[in-house]
Amino acid sequence: MCWIFAYNWKKDSIPFLVEWLKNLEYRWYDSAWVVWVSENGEVFLEKSIWRVSNLATKVELKKRELKYNVGIAHTRWATHWWVTESNAHPHYSENKRFFVVHNWIIENYKELRKSLEKKYKFYSETDSEVVAKLLEDLYDWNMLSTIHKVTKTIVWAYALAIIDKKNPWVLVWTKLWSPMIIWINDKDIFLASDINALSWVANEFVQMEDNEVVIIENGNFSIFSNLSEVCRDCEKIEKNQKKSEKWKYDTFTEKEIHEIPEVIENVFKGRINFETKSIHNETLEDLNEHDIERIEIIASGSSYFAWQVWTYWFRELAWIPTEVRISNEFLYDTFIPNSKTLYIFMSQSGETADVRECLKMVKSKWCLTFWIVNVVWSTIARMCDMWLFSHAWAEIWVASTKNIIWQLWVLILMALSLWMKRNLQYSRGREIMEELSNLKKIFEKQLEKSKDIKKLAKKYSDVKSLFFLWRNLLYPVASEWSLKLKELSYIHSESYSSWEMKHWPLALVNKDFLCIFLNLKWVFEEKTASNIKEVKARNWIVLWIITKWEDDKELYDDTIEVPEVDKVVTPFVALIPVWLFALHTATELWRDVDKPQNLAKSVTVE
Repeated sequence: MCWIFAYNWKKDSIPFLVEWLKNLEYRWYDSAWVVWVSENGEVFLEKSIWRVSNLATKVELKKRELKYNVGIAHTRWATHWWVTESNAHPHYSENKRFFVVHNWIIENYKELRKSLEKKYKFYSETDSEVVAKLLEDLYDWNMLSTIHKVTKTIVWAYALAIIDKKNPWVLVWTKLWSPMIIWINDKDIFLASDINALSWVANEFVQMEDNEVVIIENGNFSIFSNLSEVCRDCEKIEKNQKKSEKWKYDTFTEKEIHEIPEVIENVFKGRINFETKSIHNETLEDLNEHDIERIEIIASGSSYFAWQVWTYWFRELAWIPTEVRISNEFLYDTFIPNSKTLYIFMSQSGETADVRECLKMVKSKWCLTFWIVNVVWSTIARMCDMWLFSHAWAEIWVASTKNIIWQLWVLILMALSLWMKRNLQYSRGREIMEELSNLKKIFEKQLEKSKDIKKLAKKYSDVKSLFFLWRNLLYPVASEWSLKLKELSYIHSESYSSWEMKHWPLALVNKDFLCIFLNLKWVFEEKTASNIKEVKARNWIVLWIITKWEDDKELYDDTIEVPEVDKVVTPFVALIPVWLFALHTATELWRDVDKPQNLAKSVTVE
């Protein structure tokens, strides 16, 4: 996902736009650039490939005497062609009057380019340059109507930030799908494509809707829809969104893992009374009033694995048929609406575009929609019939960790609420809530063992491949482990049901393989032990994740012990140890843990 900042008012925008790009450099980006225009129309443009620090150095070396009051800064995650300065934004028209930044993808850019090449010379290989050439080609001396024509011409998604060199005090922005926020403080107005980007410096914000155009001039902004001006109230910013700092940790990823105990306390605060073992939440009470016979969940990535845990909970406890769907496949699959189906969506930012389009499709059929969100002012939260806020603070680093924990906590809260209203005995519900009340202390103790796990990570950091092997409820956990190890360390790993070993995975295992078995109490531990024997009989390496020490030491080479808990709660206690294992393995291999290669927090490619 590319990110954009823009500014238009009285200050010299060069220093803080570069600094803001640095604050967003927690994803893997391949180029960055800035463009500023002074009041007399002089353009200051600088591009650099790879890190923002390269760009900052080039900007610092350039002498400049003018004050540049209008500027746009941008980082690129390549979706079209090579990482070169010519492909980096901004792109400009042939007459070098219009400078354009573009997020997302133009699907009909090839046919547009073929037509425009009859008049204009292209210098890059990107789809974005087409927009710059279209602005010149369709310009009718009115920027608003010109943009309206341009956006009607291009197909699919975009966020466009435009500077007109002949009107340098004006900044223009429009969007479809891609998130775009107007940030306001007492004296200044900014634009940003990240919902959390400027919450720590602004007092208010305004969300742009699809197909709207915002024009910023002289510290004021106007919003237009279909060429007509619209009014939009500003919203206040909650001040719990703070600028990220590493504190005492070497990486932000490690810091966010260590935030988990405090996060889970926030998620349940005011919702579960652990003394009376009761749930108090108006949204869940309202949800219980609906006649729900089936649940469909739309998610992707690590959230998809979190939801798969929930499907186990619901099928086993509440007896409600539950299915989880990958968001992008759901969007293009045949949708059969059902008035008695609850459709649940999840996103950290509340701006995930493909999930949002799934929501629009479901809403268009008048189905019941529910959103679990971590950003209270997000677009999607306002679109849903019902929503539940996590209170987990923003997670910004690429590897999702505490995000998975808060998702699971909110999900088990929902499961307990719906379950207790249907067929759960209250004594059983109280047992589970008692287990949940202990999790904060369990997590704190697990984090204290980070050094022990680091030793194991060092021991096994030279393996070429891993199997994470599981049974039953632990399938999504094993899949999440495998994902994190690949994401952070770049070591090949896969997850399989341990009983499937005899069918074909054994054919792959060799001396370079590490097999990590989840053998937790109450989850088919005896059968899993038999599967371990299949592997050890071939003299291969086994790391055993267990809830108790076994006498059969010949079954494993090393162990990571986790506390014994109720079966329903086992997914929680199994996560932190292997996240730490993945983190320390990656560190041992000198990987950039906070910025895994080629990855972004969200991407523009379907």
